[in-house]
Amino acid sequence: MIRTLGICLLLATGAQAQDQDVPDMAIIQTCSTAPIGSALCDREKLSESLGLLAGSEVRDFGFAGMESFAMLTALRYSASAIAFLDYDDPCAAEENRYAAVDIWDLWVKLPEDAPDTVKERYEMYNGIIENIRNMEIDC
Repeated sequence: MIRTLGICLLLATGAQAQDQDVPDMAIIQTCSTAPIGSALCDREKLSESLGLLAGSEVRDFGFAGMESFAMLTALRYSASAIAFLDYDDPCAAEENRYAAVDIWDLWVKLPEDAPDTVKERYEMYNGIIENIRNMEIDC
């Protein structure tokens, strides 16, 4: 499982991501409401951006009392699921999708008293997870 995660994270960042060191938050925002792979949500760009997410993008969630590491892990598994689907390995994509959704459902809970800015960003990331949950994968 650890080996698979390492390979997934390498695949998710891709060759183009090496030239870029920050995630494209605009594509993440767009893909939180548009289906993954649609004209509005390019799967490769989303995978690269999710793969580039770092602790700094989720740190505020930890300050709000959330499991920010679990959030980051679920989003990275999402990147891997998309990457494996693009590399024509649907069974690995399904495994990573399951991990992403399972981690999110078990560990990522928005506190009722979270600041509005945290709630807004949570909705964006939660939209990504919902789109990962609904992604068509035939294993």
